[in-house]
Amino acid sequence: MLVEAACGLEVVLDHRLRLPGRRQDRFDLYLPEPARGLLIDLDPEWTHGRPGSLERDTAKTAAAFAAGLDVERVRSRGLPPVPVHGLVRHVAGPGVNPEDWAEAVGVVLRRRGLSWRQLTPAEVTAALTKGAQLWQRAVAGPEVSAVDVAPHLEEEFAANLTNPGKTPDRMPPGCNDVCLWRCRKPDCGYEWKAALYSRALAGRGCSQCGHAQVGAANSRPGPGESLAEVNPTMAEELIEVVGHPGWTAFDLFPASNKTCQWRCPEPYCRFEYPAPPSRRTGQSSGCPRCARRRTVTGRARPKPGRSLQDVHPALADELVEVIDEPNLTAKELRPSSAKVCRWACSRTGCPGRWDATPDQRSRRGGTGKRCPVCHPPRRSRTQP
Repeated sequence: MLVEAACGLEVVLDHRLRLPGRRQDRFDLYLPEPARGLLIDLDPEWTHGRPGSLERDTAKTAAAFAAGLDVERVRSRGLPPVPVHGLVRHVAGPGVNPEDWAEAVGVVLRRRGLSWRQLTPAEVTAALTKGAQLWQRAVAGPEVSAVDVAPHLEEEFAANLTNPGKTPDRMPPGCNDVCLWRCRKPDCGYEWKAALYSRALAGRGCSQCGHAQVGAANSRPGPGESLAEVNPTMAEELIEVVGHPGWTAFDLFPASNKTCQWRCPEPYCRFEYPAPPSRRTGQSSGCPRCARRRTVTGRARPKPGRSLQDVHPALADELVEVIDEPNLTAKELRPSSAKVCRWACSRTGCPGRWDATPDQRSRRGGTGKRCPVCHPPRRSRTQP
């Protein structure tokens, strides 16, 4: 207000521009006419003496010069100059006395041939009063704040990194201040940095929770893609999805890598075991206990031309059944098998039936463990 009263020109406060390759920048003073668009930044020590401030001021000024803008900076006495070629150094202070800073701006304007006059004490008081009123309105916050648009931001707000101490209820939804946010979910608590407008207007939230939600959504099958629909036989064996209570076969892809608990459908087995659906979609990838049983059975089967039927066809004709595995035949038994079988004598009219293993019967050229009726055991010659 002091500058506007002393020079008699229109002065726009907090002028905002978006320079090429940068986010929106803010300039403290802007004189549109007749200064032909003069931008003036004021750099007091309490805000521009922090680590990184000089780098930010340099980048902003260089970008403005590259865009062809007319920029001046008034820096607090004691601060290092901004190293941008063509920028004239102007100093004020120390301190934040408004009259000192207004006088420094007056030096800038007088050097450019613009009008500037010394204000009377009454004019200084009136200008300062008007400035105080504008400041109070600014401190009170905007008519519509970011919290009005997105109330949950108040719970997730941690700190304003651009303007420390300024909270979302005192910032408009489109404010570009970078803030620190903390996820309000108890099981998350993730912290991240983001501009206020990206949260209030774009609706962006916690990236950690967002990734989890996207992952959960991508892991759910669409219509006709679930395990229950693609492979209903395997789906009937599902007991539970480990770590996902309430999930069913309709929530799983057939090639899912989520660990599940399964139950073997065979009545004689009913073994329970863990495995992901992806491991079960291949061939012979069911119950591991049944698989071991099949492997042992396969190893016990004779090679082509080496079965009991092939080597001892006469013995094979006397085979009635394998007692423990009635489904096996002489073609599926080795002559050396230790499986107990039931035999029937092949001699006409002989009722002989007895139990013995193929190994016992095939010894000594097929004469071992013969029919007990046709070949009764010899009596011992030893006298009592």
